[in-house]
Amino acid sequence: MKVYKTISIVTTGLLLWCMLFHFPEPAEAQNRVRILQSDQLEGIVTEEGRIRKLTGNVSLQTNDFAILCDSAWHYMDIEELRAWGNIEITTDREQIWSDKARYDLVSEVALFEGRVIMQSENVLLFSEEVFYSFVTEIALFPERLRLEDDRGVLVADSGYYYNALDSAIFRGNVQVADTLQYIEADSMFTKRGDEYYELHGRVYLDDEENRTRLTGAFVLSDSTGYRRVEGGSRMRRISEDLSDTTFLWADWLEVQQKDTISTFTAYENVHIWTESYSSLSDTSHYDDNLQHFILEGSPRLWYDEMQLTGPFIHIQLEEDSVRYLESYKRAFAVQRDTSLDRLNQITGDTLFIRFDDGSVSYMQVYPAGNVLYFVKDSDGTADGAIEMTADFIKLDFEDGELGDVIARRNVDGTFYEERPGIADRRIGGFVWEPEKRPQRPLEPIEPRLPPVPLERPFEPPSRFSTDR
Repeated sequence: MKVYKTISIVTTGLLLWCMLFHFPEPAEAQNRVRILQSDQLEGIVTEEGRIRKLTGNVSLQTNDFAILCDSAWHYMDIEELRAWGNIEITTDREQIWSDKARYDLVSEVALFEGRVIMQSENVLLFSEEVFYSFVTEIALFPERLRLEDDRGVLVADSGYYYNALDSAIFRGNVQVADTLQYIEADSMFTKRGDEYYELHGRVYLDDEENRTRLTGAFVLSDSTGYRRVEGGSRMRRISEDLSDTTFLWADWLEVQQKDTISTFTAYENVHIWTESYSSLSDTSHYDDNLQHFILEGSPRLWYDEMQLTGPFIHIQLEEDSVRYLESYKRAFAVQRDTSLDRLNQITGDTLFIRFDDGSVSYMQVYPAGNVLYFVKDSDGTADGAIEMTADFIKLDFEDGELGDVIARRNVDGTFYEERPGIADRRIGGFVWEPEKRPQRPLEPIEPRLPPVPLERPFEPPSRFSTDR
């Protein structure tokens, strides 16, 4: 089993928490509060020391930002600034709006409350409570938050946003609805600008452009189109003409998407179900460009009344329908004759099965071919069986019924008359396990959360504007 080491989102969160509330050593130069404008200024002394009370059209400047608000109190002895009403803060890298703010002039950490909006580059963040460090440029959102950018919207119950690196951690009912995909997860680490995501817990990903849905316990996705799904991965993919649906589930899965072409490889306990065939294997590889599946590791494949087994199975598709099957290194195929309820069998080093219009056209096996097929009389009644060995054997079918049998080189055959027990005759290597055939999953691959709201969580403050 292949094991990947992933960064713990909990460890990363604790690290960011320490960075956010790291108090630097006292600076030689004091973080000053400069009054640029105020309709009224009053100085008072309380148990907390000297306070400058500013009221009406307040405009202040600190080492970190410029602030506009309705009123502010500067606690001079405890180095704290508190502001209320229609707050707007401007720095070189961001703008912040809120109803209430509390700023520690020593640690340079602020608490914003009420209707809080943060703008950085092309990102807007909305919440009702935000801690922000102007030193580390890390924002902590203990309450529900909403992120908007030019690609779409992200919402979560809480999170961290690291402004300097445009990266973030989100926790609790995380949802992303953007131009590329829809995502749900319990937690997420992301660099949205780089289109990089690490998704943890009850992950659901819907790629509408490529008609693919994925679920799992962990998903990694990056800008190259690469995705890795771990922890009981499931995938649903709809064909380009919307006529066929493929379900795949496995222990883990890798997908590579480029433009409209995709490839994927599924590992361990791989189940595939489509309307026409199903399979089990240890590994399954699909190439959209070549339109084929490769099954390895004791695979089994079922198509209508046929089962194919072998160490390697190649499924070639044409317009999402099976064109041919190929298996080698002692492949074995069993086809149930429904009219007789008997099992025709064919084996050999390499087995090739051709399909036309969804039905078997012919089978051929080479070398060391061995065939057992049951015959019927003109009335359709069972009439014994023929077993044959040869270097090359071909079975032609018409409307799903066995027709001609062609054998070449070193041909040897035996006819068995109809008698009790003849229906149970088997040739070496026989495998018939219809009870293991994967069925269409009953549990749908669908989102568990309601859609991301189109509207923002609150009306913005009157000073709010994205024009810098």
